[in-house]
Amino acid sequence: MGELGPEWHRILKAAAAAMERESVTFSLSEPDTAERHLISGITGRHRQAAAKTIRLPLADLDSYIQLAFAKDLTALIRGELGIEIGAARRRRTERAAVIDRITAEASASPLSEHEWFHNWLTALRANGVLAELAGAGTDLRPLIEVLEALPAADEPLPVISERLLSDTKALASGRSRTMLLRALAAWRGVENPVDSESERELLEWAGIVSDDIASQVLVLNLPVEGGPVGEWMRAARGIPFRLTLQQLRREPVFVTAPLIHIVENPSIIRAAADALGAACPPLVCSEGVPSAALYRLLGTAPDARIRWRADFDWTGLRIVRRGLERFPNAEPWRMSTTDYRIGAPGIALRGNRTESPWDPGLSPVMEIRGTAVMEESLLPVLLSDMRNGDPASALQ
Repeated sequence: MGELGPEWHRILKAAAAAMERESVTFSLSEPDTAERHLISGITGRHRQAAAKTIRLPLADLDSYIQLAFAKDLTALIRGELGIEIGAARRRRTERAAVIDRITAEASASPLSEHEWFHNWLTALRANGVLAELAGAGTDLRPLIEVLEALPAADEPLPVISERLLSDTKALASGRSRTMLLRALAAWRGVENPVDSESERELLEWAGIVSDDIASQVLVLNLPVEGGPVGEWMRAARGIPFRLTLQQLRREPVFVTAPLIHIVENPSIIRAAADALGAACPPLVCSEGVPSAALYRLLGTAPDARIRWRADFDWTGLRIVRRGLERFPNAEPWRMSTTDYRIGAPGIALRGNRTESPWDPGLSPVMEIRGTAVMEESLLPVLLSDMRNGDPASALQ
């Protein structure tokens, strides 16, 4: 501390912080004896030893310093602590100006006419991300270029990253990926993704595929025409077969089935193959949240009637609802309140409730009962539906 004793250190440091805040007072907590005596000398007022916090006007400290050392408080702080009063404030002002520039540049995008884009920018500013970008000397322009190019046509993430950002790994992880996912969530009007599955689904909603080989769909007896895939399907009659998005992208195909059944769990495919074999009607398995491969495959069957089902849990209801929304010819299959009640109660329901527009009474019943019903508990009736063709009960 130079010519000053150690009792000055915390006092000057607290004073410097107050001056940066443009406050007129500062406080010192838990002062020791030397600090208390110094403050008493500065103010001319005795301070009790029991005092836990002492507040002091900056003007009193400045007056004392000018009389005692013939310099003002700002100069003393600069000389003793090396702190330039106002530097932090200037940095904040400069950073705020950069944030304003980043926001203005982003607002020049055609996307700015959408409310979701404005909400996304507001959130980035509120949670400090724009401040981080300003501090790092970067901005939102590269990411906005990606958003402006969406939706993509089932383009692999490394490919779109290379094409738009000249870096195959630019969106693989880190802040850019998080910002992209939050922008897509705002765009779609859903919660921010919380796990890899919800991230994958959100990216694929925007036409971005994390890995076009990892994106797969499991099928049984699905008639497909076109290229090697069509030949494989004809040869695999009665045998479950897995198709990748990469295969579907490289070899143009179309599905010729007039009726397609969709299930969520591979165990249903296995049971159908064992029980019905080559006589099983075309069956497709989503294996949880549907992949881009599944959506692309179904997109080649615009005239097919699609029966869609999943587990009776909140995720399953979302899967079916999105399938019905995406494909005009889709309908629920064994997804009624009656079907839920005849199934064996399973694990407790988890996650956020969702509605069931095809049967408005289903969601409330599930919430009251509080348990999921897995597809496997309905296996006998599902096999019966597929074995017997197209009974009316199968459409419930």
